Amino acid sequence: MAEKIQWHPGFYAGMELELKAFDLSFDSEYQLTRGPLSIDLLIIKKLSDQKITVDFADCFCRHNIVEFKSPEDELSIDVFYKTQAYACLYKASGETVNAIPAHEITVSLFRDVYPRELMEQLKAQGFSVAERHPGVYQIMGSGFFLTQIVVTSRLEPASHAVLRVLSNHAQQADVETFIRASKAYVKSGDFQRVDAILQVSASANQALFRRIRKEDPEMCQALREIMKEDFEQAEARGEKKGMQQGIQQGMQQGMAKGENLLGSLIKKLKEAGRLDDAFRAAEDPAFRQKLYKEFKLA
Repeated sequence: MAEKIQWHPGFYAGMELELKAFDLSFDSEYQLTRGPLSIDLLIIKKLSDQKITVDFADCFCRHNIVEFKSPEDELSIDVFYKTQAYACLYKASGETVNAIPAHEITVSLFRDVYPRELMEQLKAQGFSVAERHPGVYQIMGSGFFLTQIVVTSRLEPASHAVLRVLSNHAQQADVETFIRASKAYVKSGDFQRVDAILQVSASANQALFRRIRKEDPEMCQALREIMKEDFEQAEARGEKKGMQQGIQQGMQQGMAKGENLLGSLIKKLKEAGRLDDAFRAAEDPAFRQKLYKEFKLA
């Protein structure tokens, strides 16, 4: 059975790339109470009064609670209220009374597909919905924090390929735009973030990535250059973490006699000059198993 894609690391990396120009802090693990309750939300804090010019973040205040729903997850009316409840707990988690004023909190829910049923239910309950920017919908109603729903597939393609590729039906134009931009990101020291996004997108869109490599020599070469460092770093680390969980589908293979199979396979493929096979092995579990047998690693 295929391993479940871990979408959140890719989303968190994407948000950091989208907002890297601004004075913000990011916290993906937040303890809401003094007990065991922690939440898988991204908390983005504004550290200054700098104006944010990114469309989905131009409403951000001091404290911004971000919930990401993967393509496999439902964005329902209950999820909407649950996120509001988390925001209430976050507001009450300050060290002193009203240390976090309600007007300094925003709530954002991200998903790649428009949640039609949720929007209809919100309107039926008296909320109003306004599209402030393409794909950015503000939810207005009494008694709630400033709340928006961001539909990543409806964001402006030229500006938001980073988030648009985090889908199980990514568009080829978005993937190619992100790959081109990735070379600049890697040079600026954002290799780990690019890596996390590519892992998710390639795992969720394997046929698309294979087609891009086959049909577009320029894109194929760009992917080779980007992923070459991935393979080399993975080999240097001894694959103890399975290439940061790899490109998700089968990347984390576990250790055999203290040595990671995937790390050994990549090393042998590199020595044989088979970089294309190394790249394909990272995202294709069936092909990887064939190579394990070929090199007598399994």
